[in-house]
Amino acid sequence: MKTINNLPSRIIEIETSIKLLEYLKRTSVIDDGMYNFCINKLMNKLTLEKSKIDDDYISNIDNYKILT
Repeated sequence: MKTINNLPSRIIEIETSIKLLEYLKRTSVIDDGMYNFCINKLMNKLTLEKSKIDDDYISNIDNYKILT
Protein backbone atom coordinates (compact mmCIF):
# COMPACT_ATOMS: atom_id res chain seq x y z
CA MET A 1 0.00 0.00 0.00
CA LYS A 2 1.41 3.35 -1.05
CA THR A 3 0.72 6.45 1.02
CA ILE A 4 0.52 9.70 -0.89
CA ASN A 5 0.85 12.92 1.07
CA ASN A 6 -0.71 15.64 -1.06
CA LEU A 7 -1.08 19.18 0.17
CA PRO A 8 -3.55 21.51 -1.50
CA SER A 9 -1.95 24.55 -3.07
CA ARG A 10 -3.88 26.92 -0.79
CA ILE A 11 -2.14 25.43 2.26
CA ILE A 12 1.24 25.77 0.57
CA GLU A 13 0.50 29.43 -0.25
CA ILE A 14 -0.46 30.17 3.36
CA GLU A 15 2.66 28.47 4.72
CA THR A 16 4.80 30.43 2.25
CA SER A 17 3.18 33.65 3.44
CA ILE A 18 4.01 32.74 7.04
CA LYS A 19 7.66 32.16 6.08
CA LEU A 20 7.74 35.55 4.35
CA LEU A 21 6.33 37.27 7.44
CA GLU A 22 8.94 35.55 9.61
CA TYR A 23 11.65 36.88 7.30
CA LEU A 24 10.20 40.41 7.36
CA LYS A 25 10.08 40.35 11.15
CA ARG A 26 13.68 39.11 11.39
CA THR A 27 14.86 41.94 9.13
CA SER A 28 12.83 44.49 11.15
CA VAL A 29 10.68 45.53 8.18
CA ILE A 30 7.48 44.97 10.17
CA ASP A 31 6.89 45.39 13.88
CA ASP A 32 5.66 42.78 16.36
CA GLY A 33 2.07 44.01 16.31
CA MET A 34 1.71 43.73 12.54
CA TYR A 35 3.47 40.37 12.56
CA ASN A 36 1.15 38.96 15.23
CA PHE A 37 -1.95 40.31 13.49
CA CYS A 38 -0.98 38.78 10.12
CA ILE A 39 0.10 35.46 11.64
CA ASN A 40 -3.21 35.12 13.51
CA LYS A 41 -5.16 35.77 10.31
CA LEU A 42 -3.07 33.23 8.37
CA MET A 43 -3.32 30.61 11.10
CA ASN A 44 -7.12 30.93 11.04
CA LYS A 45 -7.10 30.47 7.25
CA LEU A 46 -4.76 27.50 7.58
CA THR A 47 -7.03 25.84 10.12
CA LEU A 48 -10.03 26.42 7.87
CA GLU A 49 -8.26 24.96 4.83
CA LYS A 50 -7.13 21.89 6.77
CA SER A 51 -10.66 21.30 8.02
CA LYS A 52 -11.95 21.27 4.41
CA ILE A 53 -9.79 18.31 3.46
CA ASP A 54 -11.72 15.10 2.85
CA ASP A 55 -11.57 12.36 0.19
CA ASP A 56 -13.48 14.37 -2.42
CA TYR A 57 -11.29 17.40 -1.84
CA ILE A 58 -8.11 15.33 -2.11
CA SER A 59 -9.17 13.64 -5.35
CA ASN A 60 -9.96 16.96 -7.10
CA ILE A 61 -6.84 17.93 -9.06
CA ASP A 62 -7.84 21.62 -9.24
CA ASN A 63 -7.02 22.00 -5.54
CA TYR A 64 -3.33 21.41 -6.26
CA LYS A 65 -2.82 24.07 -8.90
CA ILE A 66 -0.92 27.08 -7.63
CA LEU A 67 -2.46 30.28 -8.91
CA THR A 68 -0.04 33.00 -9.92
